[in-house]
Amino acid sequence: MCQFCEILEEHKAFNKILNNKRDDKMLYEYTVAIVIHSWTKERGKRRAGRSTDYRRQGLGYKLNFCPECGSKIGGRK
Repeated sequence: MCQFCEILEEHKAFNKILNNKRDDKMLYEYTVAIVIHSWTKERGKRRAGRSTDYRRQGLGYKLNFCPECGSKIGGRK
């Protein structure tokens, strides 16, 4: 299992634990966005970052496959 899949599984397990403690169950969608890091040569490793999502006002892109290893994730649930 790649690092991305491991972290995604950790998030899913954590959300499942939280849901077991709630009366009203939360539903989750796992989506992706473009993350942009920018810097200049003069400032070295000082970076500015932002996340952009151009799909339907913040709903994100379906996460069907892992961007690192390509394994099927399943998309929205």
